[in-house]
Amino acid sequence: MSAANRKSPLSRLLVRSFRYRGMIAFVFLVGVAVSGFRYLRAYLLRPLMDELVVPWIKGVTPLSGMGPRAEELALLMGLTMIGLPIAVFLRSYWSHWVVACVRRDIDRDVAERFLAAPLAAHRDGRSGDFLSRALTDARLTSDSVLLLYNEVLINLQLVIGGAIALFLTSWQLTLLTLTSLPILAGFLGYFGRRVRKQSNRRQETQGDLAQRLLAILSGIKVIKAFQGQDLEEQAYATETGRYFKRHMKVVWNGLIARAVSEVVNPLIAISVLGLGVWLLMNERWGITIGILSQFAASLIVVYKPLKILVNDYPKVMEALAPTERLFRVLDMSREPADPPGARTMTGLSHRIRFRDVQFDYGAGPVLRGIDLEIEPGEVVAIVGRSGAGKSTLVDLLLRFHDPSSGVLEIDGVDLRDYARQSFLDHVAVVTQEPFLFDVSVRDNIRYGRKDATDAEVEEAAIAASAHEFIASLPEGYETEVGEFGLRLSGGQRQRLTIARAILADPAILVFDEATSALDARTEATVQAAIESLRGERTIVLVAHRLSTIRYADRIVVLDEGRVAQTGSHDELIAQPGLYRDLIGSQAA
Repeated sequence: MSAANRKSPLSRLLVRSFRYRGMIAFVFLVGVAVSGFRYLRAYLLRPLMDELVVPWIKGVTPLSGMGPRAEELALLMGLTMIGLPIAVFLRSYWSHWVVACVRRDIDRDVAERFLAAPLAAHRDGRSGDFLSRALTDARLTSDSVLLLYNEVLINLQLVIGGAIALFLTSWQLTLLTLTSLPILAGFLGYFGRRVRKQSNRRQETQGDLAQRLLAILSGIKVIKAFQGQDLEEQAYATETGRYFKRHMKVVWNGLIARAVSEVVNPLIAISVLGLGVWLLMNERWGITIGILSQFAASLIVVYKPLKILVNDYPKVMEALAPTERLFRVLDMSREPADPPGARTMTGLSHRIRFRDVQFDYGAGPVLRGIDLEIEPGEVVAIVGRSGAGKSTLVDLLLRFHDPSSGVLEIDGVDLRDYARQSFLDHVAVVTQEPFLFDVSVRDNIRYGRKDATDAEVEEAAIAASAHEFIASLPEGYETEVGEFGLRLSGGQRQRLTIARAILADPAILVFDEATSALDARTEATVQAAIESLRGERTIVLVAHRLSTIRYADRIVVLDEGRVAQTGSHDELIAQPGLYRDLIGSQAA
């Protein structure tokens, strides 16, 4: 574990916010001014009582002989009336500014870390939990920053300033006041730990809720087709019930802590002020009515921020749970860095070679001793039963994973020795589920190469047999495709993803079950697009349909993670084995 990971989530959050330390220092200084103005008003009670009220009670004209002193008191009172609201405004606005900046940084960092994390992290995680951390936990974390700078910091300043004011007024009464604080701190520490523990469990349930809702939205067609609405509704109700119970435990412990403070704090104040009255009446410790009035006023000013701090302590403990979960995302590992002196790939000149490649996801080997060579410009189909390791093999080729053992070479160089970006510039993939962004047709195709001209985009669409249907759309290439491309048919979406891959002009083009979900007519269109690329690029097809694989230059048959057969369609169909069985099962 790194040193950063060993730090508490609160300290790490504060460190992240310190990039705005200049503005935080300004907020702190303005907070000092707020504290000063408030205690100045309490201080003014002492001369008001001892120099004005008491002489008036004794029959002395209050302002006689005061001269400049009266002007000084009036000036100080006017200063507090004008300066306090201005300082409060500045403190509140700029503390919100700091919080907004921290929230913006957190959102950016979470997205960056999701994108930089290796594919294994996404495979092992859950989309709903990631979504909960990116949205709910990030919001609660930024709320905790606001709590720290707009409430905790300010009220802590007021309490510290109040303690100084109380000491300067009567250090004896102040020490008596402080003797009861350890008892209050003990109660708060106990319930604060309980709040943090229950809050952590609640946030885990929040992730479960997001996962369940995401599953409902993703599988709504299946749910409706199999009349599973009641089942899903009940399952979601169960999750919300768990969340409710855990949330109420957080609320219960937080309210208990507040209730204790509501009892203890007034008892302390009443006891100390009662003692002060007794000391005044018995003329002890030099207590005058002015001193007691100033002490009481300062104690009242201290009481409110102290009460807020006590109430905020459970909130801070509650906020640490989502903050801790969020930092787990920010601590996710990144893709392995390029090795020193990483090589730059300029294309595919010789061959792709798998040498005794094995791969293990952690639950047993998926690929075992793969030995395979693919020549430049060759069309190679990868076939096999479900779970044979077809998609894993192309994931290694795309460098989504690195082999557990063995070597995958491009032109005689270990793939891991190439700069990752350099390699990815020369590969493209078309997946089984065509993914489109909620932008125009043109922008979706141009995603394959951001600097492509409109003419190059259209050339790629023609090569992918997509230009004709695009031209028939209401706004042609400027037509918005909708979320995930849902305004287009499945075949249209797939042809756009092929156009996107063609525009990238890759040396290696991978089709991972790209035609498995298409009807025969659409598949023929897509197949024609693939055929148009023959000889220009090295093409790897993961497929099981005869129409897709029969014209491949070579077919590689995988069985339980091993290469079972290789050859052309005619060669393999002429000999007994797994390939003939697979083709026979399609014809049956």
